[in-house]
Amino acid sequence: MPRLTLLKLSPSGRRFLRRLAVVVIVVVILVGFRLVQEIGPEREPEARFTAVRVLDGDTIELAGGDLVRLLGVDTPERDEPLFDEARMFVERLVLGRQLRLEFGESRRDRYGRLLAFAYADTVFVNRAIIENGLGYLYLFDDSPSDRAELRAMMAAQQIAIRDRAGLLGLDRAQEPYYIASQSSYRFHRPGCRSAASIAPERTRRFATREEALAAGLSPCRNCRP
Repeated sequence: MPRLTLLKLSPSGRRFLRRLAVVVIVVVILVGFRLVQEIGPEREPEARFTAVRVLDGDTIELAGGDLVRLLGVDTPERDEPLFDEARMFVERLVLGRQLRLEFGESRRDRYGRLLAFAYADTVFVNRAIIENGLGYLYLFDDSPSDRAELRAMMAAQQIAIRDRAGLLGLDRAQEPYYIASQSSYRFHRPGCRSAASIAPERTRRFATREEALAAGLSPCRNCRP
């Protein structure tokens, strides 16, 4: 009967095999982690996420490191009135809570942020911000007008206008009228450089800023009407 001969490796050969085994183990772990990440619960629209920080009135950080940009709402920037009030209002609603996120047509924006309507328990956060006058309805040409969430937010803006809540109650320099393009959701002061290219036949005119807001428009970020 033939005798089996064991392969004898040199010290350098054994070191090579040990390094190869380590590499294989690391690859297996990474592949396994990636598979779990791709099929984990965070990939489902009905998943819940925990809010750990509020950066401003419309941006929330989640426990996993993701940022959520709240859809359809625009709150004051750091150098604008009621910035702190908007941020603290959202903190009281969401901080430490598990959120339910409902996503729009695109799950993320170009900055990698999640785009979502957020619910903290039974509170629709996006709507609550607008109703309390701490942000404006903020739409785009491709905003899904048939979404119930956007209809609720439009109704919230009407309430804020009626009650002169938050931003709607601030004293502002008034213009004799305000303008917007028929194809835009932003309105401007008459002399705004952003409105200079609007053709006369495509110009919408509003007697007051409240009238423009009631039509679902939001203020231009340049002239800040």
